[in-house]
Amino acid sequence: MRQPQARNAWDERSSGPSLSGVFGGGFRDDRPAVISLILILLILLISVMAPLFSPYGMNEIDLDRVGAAPSPDHILGTDELGRDVFTRLLYGGRYSLFIAFFSIIIGVSAGIIFGSIAGYFRGPVDRAVCGLTDLFLSIPVFLILMVAASAAGGKIFVIPIVIGATSWMETARTVRSEFMRLRQEEFIEAARSLGVSDYSIVFRHILPQAVVPVTVSATAGFAAAILIESSLSFLGFGVQPPLPTWGNMLNNAQSLLRTAPVAAVAPGFLIFIVCLSFNFVAAGLKRVLARDSE
Repeated sequence: MRQPQARNAWDERSSGPSLSGVFGGGFRDDRPAVISLILILLILLISVMAPLFSPYGMNEIDLDRVGAAPSPDHILGTDELGRDVFTRLLYGGRYSLFIAFFSIIIGVSAGIIFGSIAGYFRGPVDRAVCGLTDLFLSIPVFLILMVAASAAGGKIFVIPIVIGATSWMETARTVRSEFMRLRQEEFIEAARSLGVSDYSIVFRHILPQAVVPVTVSATAGFAAAILIESSLSFLGFGVQPPLPTWGNMLNNAQSLLRTAPVAAVAPGFLIFIVCLSFNFVAAGLKRVLARDSE
């Protein structure tokens, strides 16, 4: 027979902050975060609709204008092969953001799985997951990334897997701490007394309340993923030409630093702006979350 106290606690369970509440509440009053979010969406939109904004093809070559300075025909000049830099930036944004997005999906998914298992079941399982997390945090991850990316031959569908498989640790820690906090709440104890399964408690009642902290972690991780991909591509271990990313555009433009510096400055500037914008959005979400938890 179900206990009345447990039923009351279950019916009166509290819910954590929702994404709609965060974005509709204090976040929209955070001007730097809102401007950054608009800028990210604008860059994403222009990159996705690249053919509408440039009359040139992604790999279209103009041998008469190799390493040319900005002009009315090529507003950001051309690269070392005579390709339009502005066009390559737009298409490069597609691939750089695609890689970062799927890296985050993989990393966050792994972090949620490991963190929820450790935080809910605790004991030996928690110690094993914490040990694995500490191991990944203690080894030189970037070296592993370079070796794995090089072995994969710079294939664009492999790079997100490589980055995501080595970037789940912070999300796992965030989810673990949320689970350890929430599993002590009265409505969780009530759920157990009512015979609710562990699977249902984890995925239907605890995990949804950890969505906002996970989103904050993923937003900051997005900037890190872009930097990692750019670094790998700049060093020649990431996506290989002729596919453009902002990182390999930087690498290819090294020979043009004196004659056509825009070819190097433009992708570097975009990497800087996008990463800074994601960090501003993450900081805005953190402030709202901290204010709501007080």
